[in-house]
Amino acid sequence: MPSIKKLAISSFIALQLAACGGGGSSSNAPIVPPVTPNTTSDSVIPGMASKGPIDGNVAVYAIAADGSRGTLLKGGVPVTKGVYSVNIGKYDVPVLIEVSGSYTDEATGAVIPLDKPLRAALASSVVTSDIAITPLTELAVQKAEQKTGGLSKTNINDSNKLLSDIFKFDIITTQPLDPSKAALSGSSVTQDQKDYTLALAALSQLSKTQGVPLADTLKSFASGISSTGMTSQTLANFKKAVTDFKATGSNGTVFKDSNLAAINGAVTASFTLALQGDFAANAIKGIQFEVLIPQGLTVRSDATGGATLPGIVTLSPLTSAAEATQLSWYNPTDGVLHIGVTSTKGFGAGDLVTITCDIVPHYLTPSATAFSVRNIKADGGSVDGTTVTISGVTVTVR
Repeated sequence: MPSIKKLAISSFIALQLAACGGGGSSSNAPIVPPVTPNTTSDSVIPGMASKGPIDGNVAVYAIAADGSRGTLLKGGVPVTKGVYSVNIGKYDVPVLIEVSGSYTDEATGAVIPLDKPLRAALASSVVTSDIAITPLTELAVQKAEQKTGGLSKTNINDSNKLLSDIFKFDIITTQPLDPSKAALSGSSVTQDQKDYTLALAALSQLSKTQGVPLADTLKSFASGISSTGMTSQTLANFKKAVTDFKATGSNGTVFKDSNLAAINGAVTASFTLALQGDFAANAIKGIQFEVLIPQGLTVRSDATGGATLPGIVTLSPLTSAAEATQLSWYNPTDGVLHIGVTSTKGFGAGDLVTITCDIVPHYLTPSATAFSVRNIKADGGSVDGTTVTISGVTVTVR
């Protein structure tokens, strides 16, 4: 008969194997190191989980140092009609939030189980607003995971911003609504909430049209997104899905003022500046002027001196052929871009430079007519180095 000592040792070994994932098919499971509490107060993450509002459960994981999903901080928290609130304890760490369950599909009206959990990633678990968990936050997670470092703080923030810039609303803090409810038309509902709700419905419409599960739709959609925005085909597919969904029932009435029809899938916009006037082809040896950048756009520049970053202001083939050089700097305080172009060969009327602007989140791309150009000074130069002013020079934007 085995001794009590031997039984105790055997039980201890069995417990250790179980704790480390030993035995059977789980023997290769990774050992996730624990996370040490690092704040004095609890971190509570509330929000809306929606693909149509979801009924199910939420789990929150710490993100490991290598950018992968780490320790489970809190699991099994119920989600009812999309609403959730998770107290993860005294932690301020990057987190991955996952929701599983079922939802009422907007395009078909059927109750559908999520084939895969939807996720949202945050660089910090200390939040000051409700946090959305949706297919768009899932897309942001997928784009972050594809980068070197995985779900690092930088990759999380960059990917959340990328998707927010594309759709023109904050995918994390904007809370989508139930499109079947009359409250969608209430006075307290923001335009961003309407656009978010319609965007999620359009993804359901896309799944219906393509005849594939949501997870497959999102995987395909993610492949059509890069750091510069959507591919033309991905954008076309999405905008058609928006149109098709709005054409069903009363959807067109509810979403009649949506901004989604106007998005261009881009996070940047380029504009060409051209010279006009009655002067010779090689008359201008130097020109300087100021461009007032319209609301909704900004220009990437050095934070210290304001010089525009490489590739932001580029010479046209006309000025490049004239062996011109350009100098440009941007003042974000007053939104003025200063541009100077010089050439010993000289240049005339025609395209001068192209500027690439970042589109500010929540804004649509403004038209070229929103720009204005002032303080134009054109110089014809001379053999003795004196200034020869050229009048009648204008700069147009297109």
